[in-house]
Amino acid sequence: MITFKTIEHFYNNLSSNGINCNNNFLYTYCFISDDKINLQELNKELNKNNFSSITIEESEEDYWWLSASRIEKHDAHSLFELNKILYALAEKYNVEYDGFDIGNPDGQSAIERDTYTVPEEFKTGDLINNNLPELVIINTALESFAHKAEFRYFINFTIPYITPDGTGLPSNEDLQNLHDFEISIENNLQKSGINSYYVLRTTYNGIRKFYLAIADKGNAINILEAMKPNTKELHFTYNITEDENWSMYNEMLIKVATE
Repeated sequence: MITFKTIEHFYNNLSSNGINCNNNFLYTYCFISDDKINLQELNKELNKNNFSSITIEESEEDYWWLSASRIEKHDAHSLFELNKILYALAEKYNVEYDGFDIGNPDGQSAIERDTYTVPEEFKTGDLINNNLPELVIINTALESFAHKAEFRYFINFTIPYITPDGTGLPSNEDLQNLHDFEISIENNLQKSGINSYYVLRTTYNGIRKFYLAIADKGNAINILEAMKPNTKELHFTYNITEDENWSMYNEMLIKVATE
């Protein structure tokens, strides 16, 4: 049986890709069997429950499959409950329920998505720079971001840290402090209405650098300057550069890919 956790992950993945899961979609539910008559009997019951566009076709593997569709709205809980009903129907007619899929209600075009929503698909690079480790994390999902020209300003934060050994890497405590600081920066920008995208970070030889892409340079400067007196634990500096072609990002992508 498809678990609730699997369905929840399915919806989380849609949301992270900019799809509004509160919309109606064309849900298609599939059943398979080596007995066409069983599927035909199931088909009759599905018809009574307002399923439409029902087809029964023969596969190349010598079994039959049935697909039944309805335009409806679901969340993880409601779809999980419906799946339990469909599993019971499959058992009743001695067929196998093979899962679900969703599509645009018109049945033709792709599902609409908010192209400003970018999933977090981080790739890690463990590099060696002058005989010292350099840790790089980059969000590869931004490679296909459709609004790069708009978000052409990059805030480069530089934060020094103490290295407890000869590796040039921070302690576990400093790692947590650095992480918390990055979150606080993003939260402050967001609360002030500044949309930002976490692009990449490097950790090397006592220096953490991380980069955010923004569209509103002027207001970002005001927010960051206001933050400085409140960050006594970590001293940071920053600069903002304009890079419409995202050259720095593309160079780092290549660097991590060829490690």
